[in-house]
Amino acid sequence: MITVTGAEPAVQTLFNPRSVAVIGASSKPGTLSWWPLRLLVQYGFAGGVHPVNPSRSEIEGVPCVASLADVGGPVDLAVIALNAKNTVQAVRDCAAAGVKVAVLPSQGFGETGEDGRAMEREMLAAARESGLRIVGPNTDGVGNLATGALATIQPIFGQGVEPGRVAVITQSGATAASLIMRLKEEGIGTRLYASAGNEIDLGLADYLSVALQDPEVSMVVSFVEAIRRPDDFVKVAELAAELGKPIVLIKVGRTEQAARRAAAHTGALAGADEIYQAVFDSLGIIRVDELSEVVAVAKFYLSRGLPQDDGVAIMSVSGGQAGALADRAARSGVTVPDLGPAATAELEELLAFGTAINPCDLTGEVARDSGLATAAYTAFDADPAISTVVYARKELTGDAGRRASERIAAAAAPKERTPLAIYSMDGELNDEEKAAFAEADIPVFTSAGELFTAVRTLAAYRRGAERARTRKTGPAARTGESGQAASRALPGGAGPLDEAAAKALLAEYGVAVPAEAPATSADDAVAHAERIGYPVVLKVADARVPHKTEIGGVEVGLAGAAAVRAAYEGIDARARAHLGDAPEGVLVQQQITDGVEMIAGIVVDPQFGPFVLLGSGGVLTELLSDAVLRPAPVEPGEVRDMIAELRGRKLLTGFRGAPPADVDALADTVSALSRLGADHADRIAELDLNPVLVRPAGHGAVAVDALIVLGETEESR
Repeated sequence: MITVTGAEPAVQTLFNPRSVAVIGASSKPGTLSWWPLRLLVQYGFAGGVHPVNPSRSEIEGVPCVASLADVGGPVDLAVIALNAKNTVQAVRDCAAAGVKVAVLPSQGFGETGEDGRAMEREMLAAARESGLRIVGPNTDGVGNLATGALATIQPIFGQGVEPGRVAVITQSGATAASLIMRLKEEGIGTRLYASAGNEIDLGLADYLSVALQDPEVSMVVSFVEAIRRPDDFVKVAELAAELGKPIVLIKVGRTEQAARRAAAHTGALAGADEIYQAVFDSLGIIRVDELSEVVAVAKFYLSRGLPQDDGVAIMSVSGGQAGALADRAARSGVTVPDLGPAATAELEELLAFGTAINPCDLTGEVARDSGLATAAYTAFDADPAISTVVYARKELTGDAGRRASERIAAAAAPKERTPLAIYSMDGELNDEEKAAFAEADIPVFTSAGELFTAVRTLAAYRRGAERARTRKTGPAARTGESGQAASRALPGGAGPLDEAAAKALLAEYGVAVPAEAPATSADDAVAHAERIGYPVVLKVADARVPHKTEIGGVEVGLAGAAAVRAAYEGIDARARAHLGDAPEGVLVQQQITDGVEMIAGIVVDPQFGPFVLLGSGGVLTELLSDAVLRPAPVEPGEVRDMIAELRGRKLLTGFRGAPPADVDALADTVSALSRLGADHADRIAELDLNPVLVRPAGHGAVAVDALIVLGETEESR
């Protein structure tokens, strides 16, 4: 077992206890305090089981003891099925008895306010004196379905859950139960289960680390409200990428209302959703929006593994449905590529009436020729642009549909073949077809949206996990000097740097800036303009004016001395009116007349550290909110991946007759900026380059305007 969070030994004990005590075990069926003992008995846990109840001699056929002291042997795991007030004393008793881990299902702690948090601190202090570790409080519990070690109050397990290849690790006990039952409906078993609760001690990352390292676990599914220990979470996610085990999760908090609900539920604050998404993308974590999508991803992955990419071939017994599925694929972000010459030629020979294109209408011939769908699948399988084949099937006359399904299932069953997924147009399959696909381990979907979500997210996971394996993205790993130019000392105070100082810092990192010079008089401005060359831009240069255009502090397109003189005098007058005294100066700058406007910047998150931002610049910045975040620093290749995610990326490729922009220079610029952000994450409060002009290919990218705002130092606080 690799040590990632440091809590692995305790969590291993939690999932594999030798003995379990249930403190407050009830004899009343159906009550929450009855379930822990009932489930240990139902699932045949082979270790010692000790119900602690001084009022009963036995419960569920298991002898009771009056107190922990009466157990007569070591207790690895205790479930404290008491109310909040009595739970505090029970934790003290567990600590005194040498219990290793305690599960606290009771509510009424930190999620209710300061009084509850005080009780949590009291329990934690008692636990730390003895080395006792705590699950929860406000948890539904934990379980190992393979051994029957269920320390949970969750009644859903009373319906019977088979062990399988999935671990369900969540911060919501009710959601965990729903996921487990949805997986069960698809024939997918759960091996390990944990509901993290308030996480006053053991937390989400601790359970994830042990679950991922279980050789019988192939993937983890999760529901996350807030990540309390970001460093540990990132390290565990990097471990998941290294092991090739996907983490599929729902993270609430995309809206302000959901973020408030998450805070009210667990007593934790949710971070900015864009930051979370950037972290997930960088680590290959699969994020979806609905429980059904979690299950869809699990179903596809456990049966067919990872698609090589998101290119999908669609074949259908209905031409209309083939087109509808292609539309749905596009809306889901999945590609329906044109076929290569070989596949096209093969389909032309196969189809008597249909057209050899993707999506493919097999026509009514599929009812006459039970091998037609299989032959079409074989053609798609050989096309390198196709990573998944979707067969939209429906009930056909007689046994034609059954025979077609049996043949295509047999052809697609080998794992080395291109993954086949079935979209059932009729909803439920008949028993014969269902059995044929199940035997071949081919997933069947009744929702096209869920199917394409699975394809898109698993293809993205393949790329993201590869990125995570080749770089360290944790906050601790991403701060500290790059060794390139971080020796430059930043001023000690807080507030915006003047533009000259900001651009000097950028230049040290290799970010290109225009030729420019400060002027303190109209004559100076004219002299600098003559030296730089027309046209020029004049800007007010004063740290007290971070947003220059708001006071009329920028004049562009100045093509001669008279224009420069007039512009200087106008900017100086407006700045004096705004500031109440003279500005520090006016900047004379080379005007770049060609280039695509982009925005780049640095965001420093208090939890996850520095991030670099790249987006479409100019009016598109706020109009389209077209930007991508990544943990800093990033390499140029990662910047190209960021560019590919922008909706405005076509502007860089020569849109409407414009020359292609210098994308390589943009990638180098953003990479250099990210190193600056990582080196100075402890000082930067805000950094914007808007715009960065990306000039035609071979001519570079230039940061025309720069705003760097410094935060307070420790000494100045």
